[in-house]
Amino acid sequence: MTNITNLDKWVQKQNYTLIFFTRDDCNHCQRLEEELEKASEMINVGTPGSIGIPVAKIKNYELNRYPVLRLYVKGLYTEHTGEWEQKKLESWTDIRALSYISESDSEPTIRWIHESHNISVLVFNDSFKQELKWLKTLKHHIHFTYTTLPNARSILNVGEETTLVMFTEKGINRYDYDGEITYEKVFKFVEDHEEKYYQEFTQDAIETAFYEPKKPVLFIFDEKDYRDLAKTHQKEINTILVKQDQVTDRILNFLGIKGIQRPLAVIYDQNHSQKKYRSQFSELSELRKFVNNFLNNKLEPYYKSQTPVKNENWEKQILTIVGEDLPKHDNIFIYFYSSWCKVCQQFTPIFEQLFKKYRGQKAFGMFDASENEVKDQFIKEVPMIRWYNSQTRQVVTFDGPLTLDALSEFIDKQGKKQVSDDL
Repeated sequence: MTNITNLDKWVQKQNYTLIFFTRDDCNHCQRLEEELEKASEMINVGTPGSIGIPVAKIKNYELNRYPVLRLYVKGLYTEHTGEWEQKKLESWTDIRALSYISESDSEPTIRWIHESHNISVLVFNDSFKQELKWLKTLKHHIHFTYTTLPNARSILNVGEETTLVMFTEKGINRYDYDGEITYEKVFKFVEDHEEKYYQEFTQDAIETAFYEPKKPVLFIFDEKDYRDLAKTHQKEINTILVKQDQVTDRILNFLGIKGIQRPLAVIYDQNHSQKKYRSQFSELSELRKFVNNFLNNKLEPYYKSQTPVKNENWEKQILTIVGEDLPKHDNIFIYFYSSWCKVCQQFTPIFEQLFKKYRGQKAFGMFDASENEVKDQFIKEVPMIRWYNSQTRQVVTFDGPLTLDALSEFIDKQGKKQVSDDL
């Protein structure tokens, strides 16, 4: 991979460039870079019928997350959202490198194109072919075509000033463009009029779905188009389509899914303690029923949990607490943490000191909040310490500095009752 320092210059110089954004202190980036290095040889050369794409790397660029992989085409880009595995990286790039456009050379063809594709764009000249190929690379789900047919405009009943026509929902909606035909302006016009009602899985889609506005999020794991369903419920639910090459371990873990048998639907209700609901479906009618049942409060949520660890001795070790067995534990101090939490990493040695100090007197457990959930107990933040009292049936949350002295005082005050024999 080539190292680059000036992004703007580089992307303008190359028609196609695949850029890997990394950072010096990102350990995760190093592992993913190895997979990209393996894929680089094929990506650089391309497969029969496709183009070779240069692969480059840029360090410490001002992004809000790392790593990021973008395919730039003449300064504009599309972002990789799938697995960072050699074959999948090759496939993701190759699909876009195989971008093609077609010519509409007859009246039946012109009519067929917008009636048979969810989104299609027709340009009324053939001098924009190269730019259409670039656009197809960035918007590979859209059908791009051009025509030189003399009566093409009259077939579609548009004026001479119209330079392109865009159709959505298989011709139901039409948008005429009468501006200047340039690569950047056509890209923006297409972006503004896609009318998908759902978003494909990207970091930007996640941020939009979760924050603008705050509604339940429906994740659909499938390759089909669910525009009609998303349109029906757009005021109540944000819909995100996750295609096969976009599935990551991170999204599976976030939703608490062990594996996927497509098609699968998961609703994440961020307004009610982040409860989750899922349904395997084979027909669109089943998916509609699932969504309607959710909206009518007829579904039971599910909770993710690791496999319980057996035969642990509270007197000798810190217990491993998982979602499904947390309600069974009494008279125990539980430390809620997440593997990604840097504060947790700093606090864990202090918690281990607490265990050694009270070994054999008090029971201690650790609960990975990124892997486990519990009904009626929402883990809002980590790190967090809670005391589970079997005598009063209360849960007491520690609210103080995470120091050995402050926690010892909390333990001495709360943990007066002996540890349960059930541990």
